[in-house]
Amino acid sequence: MQNKLFEKYYIHFIRSIFLLGLIFFATSCFKDSEVDERLESIKAAKRSPGVSANEILSSSKFQSLELEIQYMEGYPLSETTITKITDWITPLINKPLGITLKISSIPTVGQDDYSLTEIREIEDNNRTAYNTGDKLGMYILVLDGYFDQDSDTEASLGFAHRNTSIALLGKRLKENSGSFGRPSKSNLETTVLEHELGHLMGLVNLGSGMVSDHEDGENLKHCDNEDCLMYWEVETRSIFSSVDNGIPTLDENCLNDLKANGGK
Repeated sequence: MQNKLFEKYYIHFIRSIFLLGLIFFATSCFKDSEVDERLESIKAAKRSPGVSANEILSSSKFQSLELEIQYMEGYPLSETTITKITDWITPLINKPLGITLKISSIPTVGQDDYSLTEIREIEDNNRTAYNTGDKLGMYILVLDGYFDQDSDTEASLGFAHRNTSIALLGKRLKENSGSFGRPSKSNLETTVLEHELGHLMGLVNLGSGMVSDHEDGENLKHCDNEDCLMYWEVETRSIFSSVDNGIPTLDENCLNDLKANGGK
């Protein structure tokens, strides 16, 4: 009797272990798959500006866009800026499931300036928006300092440095807006962001082929039309004096390039 009882419980024990093993195996495989997908998405977000132009513009691979904005404490984007850039990009890209925003602050680092390597390290440690399923992730980081490549004659306000990544120099933007003879903070932020988003969408000759030749021969990857949003001065403080006359728009050549690469 005891032997039969022991045998019964022993068989039940073995079956339980077997079932637990199956559950653990299935769960492990699922998690490994998730991890692999995440790692691939992170890797895919570390390519050069313009590489993802068609992915951003068309709906062939991604049906929606998640725009993550992270700012160092004390340097948030104006709410007006966020509304303007969302309204600006929506009619340019084919994303039938729409655009979602994810906005958060991160601790200030407190450096006077940042190298490109340091900027990318900050992004890698904080970014959460990556490609998932039919959703494309894009990232904007607002820093509390300057770019270490600035000079006395040229100073960066922001730049696209990966295929879905933009860095804004928040301190530089704040110091050069909102005062007499300077553009409003929102206008300056919006102009720089729209320009850099244009680079991510492949402008000019940076992933979206040119329907007609309009690349500035002296300032490559920029439009040769000085009234166009993609003119080279928009990335520098040289644009300060003209922004409040109205935020520059994309000219016909740039719009044609976007449409030819899957945009609306």
